[in-house]
Amino acid sequence: MAEPMEVGSRKEKVLTWTEKYRPKTLDDIAHQDEVVTMLKGALQGKDLPHLLFYGPPGTGKTSAALAFCRQLFPKNIFHDRVLDLNASDERGIAVVRQKIRTFSKMSLGAGGAPENVQKLKIIILDEVDAMTREAQAAMRRVIEDYSKYTRFILICNYVSRLIAPVVSRCAKFRFKSLPAEVQVDRLRSICDAEGTPMSDDELHRVMEFAEGDLRRAVCTLQSLSPILKSGDESARACYLRGSSDTKLISEVCKSIPTASTQDIFKLTRVITKSCTGVSFIRHLFQQMIDEDVINDANIAVMGKLVATCEKRILDGCDLENNLLDFLLTLRETFA
Repeated sequence: MAEPMEVGSRKEKVLTWTEKYRPKTLDDIAHQDEVVTMLKGALQGKDLPHLLFYGPPGTGKTSAALAFCRQLFPKNIFHDRVLDLNASDERGIAVVRQKIRTFSKMSLGAGGAPENVQKLKIIILDEVDAMTREAQAAMRRVIEDYSKYTRFILICNYVSRLIAPVVSRCAKFRFKSLPAEVQVDRLRSICDAEGTPMSDDELHRVMEFAEGDLRRAVCTLQSLSPILKSGDESARACYLRGSSDTKLISEVCKSIPTASTQDIFKLTRVITKSCTGVSFIRHLFQQMIDEDVINDANIAVMGKLVATCEKRILDGCDLENNLLDFLLTLRETFA
């Protein structure tokens, strides 16, 4: 959350739209009925296991954890009872030893185990799949040693990147991708609240650009807002086209089977400058399926190629080199 900013003689909180419109209660969490039901039960009962929330980005994992903690603890003790860390920023073993273990050891009073959930402390670890295996092993020990007073809510996109001893100590809940109508309704409510006019078709294009990530869609809306209010229709159309540039994708579909290596070098530079790599690859893959360029005979090979290139880019490898390798391999597949 942003720090208060001095404006004239008073202070205002300047928030990103993702924070401003983040669900505040469990009832505001959309399309995740199973986990919401469980968390509501924990609010009323005495039992709360360690939790593991996993699934696609922008589906409400962090929002559900924070909403639960806000409803569980009054404001005056919230910061004493809840530690919220992003493990992708602090991914080494040091953060486990210095922050997590220290917070877990802090006593909330004498006596035995707490008699109800309201007496526990909660540690929310976001993007825990970015932690090193050594840090995960150290965290497993902390979970074991301090489970009497502390519960962990672990959040990740890829549960396969966690070590088995950590996964086995948590109750797992998979967050489902949000349906298109849920996303568009949410985006529409934000547009109305901010006075940012957008048609249903434009909202669908923003949603498709975000590829199911509602947080990314809201960020796109906020960055687009000044352009929409300016009335510049050409800028509006250019921005909304984004990385789903159908003309460029169509050109690749038609030319790649017969393109020379030099042509592919030039095409790679164009794609790198105008598109987001992963988004472009996914849109290209979908269009090639729609046009029957990819069919039952080659879909397994193509699927593996797309997945490999996408993983390399998401892991931080050079975008241009990976796109070049992708297009050259794609050409060889159809040779």
